[in-house]
Amino acid sequence: MDKLPELVLKYLNFTGKCYRHCEKPTAMKVILENANSLVGAYVCPDGFVSQVVYFSIQPDRDWFKRMLSDQVGSESLNDRDIRVASRHGWELGEGAEEAIKSSLGEAGVIHETYWTRYPKTEEQKQQAVSLCMGDGTKAGCMRLFMHNRNSVERLCTSCKAKNGS
Repeated sequence: MDKLPELVLKYLNFTGKCYRHCEKPTAMKVILENANSLVGAYVCPDGFVSQVVYFSIQPDRDWFKRMLSDQVGSESLNDRDIRVASRHGWELGEGAEEAIKSSLGEAGVIHETYWTRYPKTEEQKQQAVSLCMGDGTKAGCMRLFMHNRNSVERLCTSCKAKNGS
């Protein structure tokens, strides 16, 4: 496993609560990763996404915004909903500071660029973001997709078509 993803999964992976859907616990599902970055979505058991986080040593906010836009559509994104934070080892619990310094250097910092969708219009409020994880019989592509918030969708339209659903 690469250094940054290993650090993220060990020290920055948490259980949250599903927002605007069910209030059940969320867990991070990795969407993309390489040696210098990891993108994860915090999803509830039904696949609804509460937040998408891009962890990086040298973040590229424009890349993250394009990635989100390609998957959920630019009409679902608002610049105000994309925020940035820095995480230092000393704030992440026992062993984190030493591990981060050892892997990333003395001044090692992990940057988070995160997106939490805050729908504004009634039309936007009727849509939800889910992660295409599959339904147990069919694998999903692990991409984000929009759908009616009143339905539980475990496959995006492309995977449904590919699987004949």
